[in-house]
Amino acid sequence: MPNAIFFAIHNTAPWWTYLASQMEFANVSVLSDIRGDGDWSLVDDFYHFQRTGEAVAAARARFGDDGCAEIILRCRSLRSLDPGLAIKMIGGMALAIEKAFDHLDPRLVLTFTMDRYVMDVMERVARKREIDFIEMTTSIIPDQVMFLRRGKIIPLKEPTSQAMEAATTTLCHADFAPTYVSDTKKFSLSRFWRIYAYFALRGAYFNALRFLRRDPLNIHYIDALKSLRHKPRLRDVAVLSFMNPAWEARMRDVPRDRRVFLGLQLFPEASMDYWLNSQDMLQHDNVIVRYCEVLGGAGYHIYVKDHPLQFGFRQRGLMQRLSKLPSVTLVPYDVPAGVLIGQCAVSITFTGTIGFQAAIAGLCSVVTEPYYADERHYLHVRSFREIDDVAERIAQWSPPPDLSAARREMIRHLVAASVEGDYFTWRKFDRSNQAHRDKVQPLVRSLNRYLPRFLKPKPPYG
Repeated sequence: MPNAIFFAIHNTAPWWTYLASQMEFANVSVLSDIRGDGDWSLVDDFYHFQRTGEAVAAARARFGDDGCAEIILRCRSLRSLDPGLAIKMIGGMALAIEKAFDHLDPRLVLTFTMDRYVMDVMERVARKREIDFIEMTTSIIPDQVMFLRRGKIIPLKEPTSQAMEAATTTLCHADFAPTYVSDTKKFSLSRFWRIYAYFALRGAYFNALRFLRRDPLNIHYIDALKSLRHKPRLRDVAVLSFMNPAWEARMRDVPRDRRVFLGLQLFPEASMDYWLNSQDMLQHDNVIVRYCEVLGGAGYHIYVKDHPLQFGFRQRGLMQRLSKLPSVTLVPYDVPAGVLIGQCAVSITFTGTIGFQAAIAGLCSVVTEPYYADERHYLHVRSFREIDDVAERIAQWSPPPDLSAARREMIRHLVAASVEGDYFTWRKFDRSNQAHRDKVQPLVRSLNRYLPRFLKPKPPYG
């Protein structure tokens, strides 16, 4: 049988190891960047190549200066490190991955959604060797998963009428929210401080742990550090003071066709860092402010609502800039996104599922190449420069003549790429627990059914 790799990150190796043991189409090894996890760990080889002095030259030889700069730009943790150290880490990881691939000889790599430089480097190494690198993530459709290549959705099947009916009923329900969106109702000052204190302690713990485990450059530990540029500071409690509790009164003064809902999403976050093709769209705060400036100048009023899971993590700089714009109202955290979708004519987001929810509700949905969006039913803004024309494009947009038919087309796109499996069964997975094993079986079936099609034959020179 051919060989495959499942790449595990922190606290997921038991789950991936069990999945690997259930695969019928390949000999699957679990690769990890945590020492002692899985069948093969990258850690010791990574530090070996750091010591030999080969790492920097290896990074530049494999990816070039521009490629290294892009890898750093897209990784939320490398962005905060010294560039010289970051390039050295990229090169050391590339060499460690190449050694693992030489030993394990995979024809397929499966892992989670790309959210760190290790996965980015691994995908680039795999691509050069003509190995398919597949990301798995949860679908908007509950209890289903999707497969992607660098954030691009992979259609897997022709949807059945039963699957379409079930998905349409679920996704078009007035109270629908993706399973990964928190239903927290309390967004108080005390909760902010609890979150802040917890993650400050967590950062201190991982800072000590990375040295105790002789793994100071592990990206999992580094990502927890409070010193990173994107981490909240004490002053960021001011974010709460910028929210307008009288947002509804302000909305009543604005005609519906001039109302824009701008739904912020988790930042920094995997789908934004790695799914956006244009690097200038990664300047997140500037993009948001520019949208508001352009649309405000065209007579629109923008209602900005932060993601509930971002509570306690949003830095005040963006909110402070937005609060100074007369055409912007900052909506409190506890207002459901569905309420704003129901009261606005336009929605703007990057890749968040708000864009999908808005489109099936009949709004003009402005997005930046998310996995769920086709060309017909969404208004794509692919670069910073294109924001300047967004007001004119919105004015030219017209709603679909048959919203029900349009919904079915948009949902079909998702159903075709979604298969059974609970993505979140990795949480605290215990192989000795029969209930845990039973719950993961639908995912096992899907992996055995669909992954074989991604196995590529070994190239003749390999």
